[in-house]
Amino acid sequence: MKYLLGIDVGTTGTKTLLFREDGELLGSAYRGYPLSTPQVGWSEQNAEDWWQAIIETVREVLSGKDIAADVAAISLSLQGGTFVPVDENGDPLRPAIVWNDSRCEAEREAYLKEVGDADSMYQKTGWKLGKAMLAMTIRWMKDHEPELFAKTAKFLSVPDFVSLRMTGIAAADLSDLGNDQLCDIRREAYDEAILKFDGITEDKLPKIVHSGDMIGHLTEKAAEALGLTTNTVLVAGAHDQYAVSLGAGALNNGDILIGSGTCWVVTAIGDESDFESGLAQSVSAVPGKWGSLLSLSSGGVCLDWLRKNVAVGADGAPMDYVSINEEVAKRKAAENGLFFYPFSGLSEKNKRFSKASFVGLDLSHDRFDMARAVMEGVAFQIVWMMESFKAKPSKEGLKLAGGASKSPLWCQMVADISGLPVRIPAVADLACVGAAIMAGKGSGVYSSVEEGYRRLAVADRVLMPNAEQSAVYQPLFAQYKARAKALGEVYSL
Repeated sequence: MKYLLGIDVGTTGTKTLLFREDGELLGSAYRGYPLSTPQVGWSEQNAEDWWQAIIETVREVLSGKDIAADVAAISLSLQGGTFVPVDENGDPLRPAIVWNDSRCEAEREAYLKEVGDADSMYQKTGWKLGKAMLAMTIRWMKDHEPELFAKTAKFLSVPDFVSLRMTGIAAADLSDLGNDQLCDIRREAYDEAILKFDGITEDKLPKIVHSGDMIGHLTEKAAEALGLTTNTVLVAGAHDQYAVSLGAGALNNGDILIGSGTCWVVTAIGDESDFESGLAQSVSAVPGKWGSLLSLSSGGVCLDWLRKNVAVGADGAPMDYVSINEEVAKRKAAENGLFFYPFSGLSEKNKRFSKASFVGLDLSHDRFDMARAVMEGVAFQIVWMMESFKAKPSKEGLKLAGGASKSPLWCQMVADISGLPVRIPAVADLACVGAAIMAGKGSGVYSSVEEGYRRLAVADRVLMPNAEQSAVYQPLFAQYKARAKALGEVYSL
């Protein structure tokens, strides 16, 4: 019997799951670590924290089990776009610059002057030009920390840093490299113009691999640190959104995953890329498939803001989610003319709000009417966003994971507004499941990611759309869009 480790190296912590090849979950462990903000707009992290968290969680899930020699493979789900420069020994030269950093305004302007318009970055990497990611942060280091820049042996991100620690080989998968904005993902090669802008050469960067490719065996040092043997191999993982999609079973054209949390993210799997849409594009974790991604950055933030500042209890504490769901189920919002438009939501195709708004607020409405409007507003936005995707939802319906999956009411809203079944996975740690599937495929335990998913398949429950409520929502959805456009025009004044 073989065993697989799926590890999710996230922005705030690392989670490790241990699976037997037949799909039985044998262990789970988590370690958190801090972010630092030394200046306004800066976001940094100690890369050694990732490695220490991996060591501790792997050792914890293996504790008491005499199976180290039978752990076939490790693979990872990873935060994308975080930069860590290392020396000849693979040790970090400075704190990692995290993907949500925004220090690179001057570097962004320099790119526009020296390389081309913003669309050139998107057409190469699949991600729009921003104020972070490696293309900008490497240039920032060159401009602001030239001595450290000169000492840097490798310019790495999370997957290649971990790969170097585990195997002695710096390798990164295409789903992450596009997010780093150094690689032309359609050519599967580093882009010369971007590298020239950064002042680096290809030998300073990781080897390009596909998700599910075997990178190499653990070194003796890494095996000892992890409590494993050099029999174990590291398999290339994927950007976290695509690891989650794989863990949820989004394998085919038209499979759509809604990830709900602080940010709600819609990820659609397709047979081909869709650069015409302007959506973030990636080579997915499924061989031969592409992924398109669109996010509502305030999806969960809006309800959290409401419960902390409006829907408070008698003692002034935030209303708990159970009470909110119970009361909201008794209310009507859109049906009574109350609509909510979230921060960063669509005002019309390819246009966004910068502010949030309630429209149609009446003296008869209370905090729970407002809470229902928030939940409906987020659901309206997510279904509206799906219209931008080239790959249309399959008849199997949508997959919804994350925090909102704990609210049957919110999930039902998505089902009723979309008119599609909503499938809710029973396991929360889908990123680790997806990583374990890739580990099995790359090590030969499974013949394909499809077989891996069948073996590790996570049970789900299905919410079918209520035909009567869907009919009610259809004209309300049209009203929602029309008012969004009008509201967008107000904000532009």
